[in-house]
Amino acid sequence: MERSEDLKQVRDLHLIRDERDREVEEAAGRRAGRAVVLVSQLLAAACLLQGDPAWLALLSLTFVWGAVKAFHRFAQDRERLYLVWGLVTGAGAVVLLGAYFQRAWTAGMSISRLLGYAVLCRVLIAAAGLMFAALLLGIFWLAHKTRHMEGEQWEQYFRSIPTTGLLLRMGAVMALALAAVTAISCPLFAGLGFQQPEILAALFFVAGGAHLLGKFGRRREELLQKLLKLKR
Repeated sequence: MERSEDLKQVRDLHLIRDERDREVEEAAGRRAGRAVVLVSQLLAAACLLQGDPAWLALLSLTFVWGAVKAFHRFAQDRERLYLVWGLVTGAGAVVLLGAYFQRAWTAGMSISRLLGYAVLCRVLIAAAGLMFAALLLGIFWLAHKTRHMEGEQWEQYFRSIPTTGLLLRMGAVMALALAAVTAISCPLFAGLGFQQPEILAALFFVAGGAHLLGKFGRRREELLQKLLKLKR
């Protein structure tokens, strides 16, 4: 595929953002944030009506949202009103979360277990990144051994595939790496004494996928520019 056609396809898919794309993305992020807050409030009300202390954690999301928004406005405008509002809403979030964790701790939840799970998930995400790199190198090695791919053949291969196709292939390899690490995490959680290791592994897969997608979203233009250079 010609580089000009490839670049046009990438821009048509808004993978390389212009000013309008950034504005639309920011507006979408604001709407998504408001939707999450609304849903969390509804779930908090449902938990409260059922006597479930999870309403404290869910309601704290509203205060966290308000604090982040206020502190951001203060950072931009330097108006003390926003700083005060951020401190008040931030304090509300701390009170609600403190009350929730106090009840959860009384009911037998281990804070150290929760922190251990969070740290372990970070380690597993890093392991997924290493697995991704290892799989890519393995694919290149197999292609070299079985199809005798050399430098010029690799250049022709990369030029023959649209950038979107390369992204899909890389995404498939990343999904495979994440799935492999998730499969390993299940017996790991069980061996470390975590309850319901299958559910924790599924939660890791979803959270890890969201983290990696977010990281790609922040750095996709840098990656796309590197891929487009292969078309020259």
